[in-house]
Amino acid sequence: MRKGFHKGLKLMFLFLIYDVQVDWAYGKETCSNLFFAGESPTLEGEFGHGTVLCNTAYAVMDSPVTKGPIWSAEYIVEENLEVAARTKREGYFYPDARLPAGYRGELADWKHSGWDRGHLSPSGDFAGLAAQQESYALSNVVPQAPGLNRGAWEGIEAAVRGLANAEGELYVVTGVLFSHERPSVGTDRVMIPSGMWKAVYDPIAEGAAVYVCANTNQPDCKIVSLEVLSRWAGIDVFPSLAVSIKQHIMPMPAIEESPYAASVRTEQSRANGFSWNDRRVKEVLRLLQKALGR
Repeated sequence: MRKGFHKGLKLMFLFLIYDVQVDWAYGKETCSNLFFAGESPTLEGEFGHGTVLCNTAYAVMDSPVTKGPIWSAEYIVEENLEVAARTKREGYFYPDARLPAGYRGELADWKHSGWDRGHLSPSGDFAGLAAQQESYALSNVVPQAPGLNRGAWEGIEAAVRGLANAEGELYVVTGVLFSHERPSVGTDRVMIPSGMWKAVYDPIAEGAAVYVCANTNQPDCKIVSLEVLSRWAGIDVFPSLAVSIKQHIMPMPAIEESPYAASVRTEQSRANGFSWNDRRVKEVLRLLQKALGR
């Protein structure tokens, strides 16, 4: 398994060079190790032109059109997750100085917007405070519905970490979808995605699949193939993979319930005069289990 990398000096590059498809700005010497077979995702259309920012444990491509990330890539290994689980989760959001003002999101854009600052690559994946703090750059953040961010999406992140712990390693790319409508937040007009996705390739099982959710407070989530995602978003997440793998949906773990969703369900139960912790409810469940012979 690979060891962590030291955080390099963050440099500022010119954001947009019009005769190339993608620019690269480095927070470390290279980040090809974060992509399967060393190849970054390829994207067609207006969102395919942007800047790739390399960080210690993830790489992200930001768009001058959306003023935010289009995709973020990670190589997740079990050993790093063990360290991450022991690391206190803390951090503060900040604008990414590698992107010029006017081509990036600012903290004020989210103020009173009603939208969460939603990570693409989550801090919980990263080993150590320094790597976790890098994930709080607004270049890795989109306006996300609170119900999605604190519910199903957190559950998806937990499910992927569970799979990585079981398999030992995963390549993960997280991204966004946009509809024809282009709502935004703040004076910088940071674009609000209509949906979010998290693609997973398991090199041990040689399989892949994608979680996709609507960016709403009551999201509809599903699991699709890489080929379907490519049709929806015009992106080839893992260019080196065989077509047969892209067409097949690998069995994926169920979306885990987040602590936030569990607390909301408990409060709703209490408001309706019902609680799973109620003594009478526990007695009914005990009698039901006895009747079923469990």
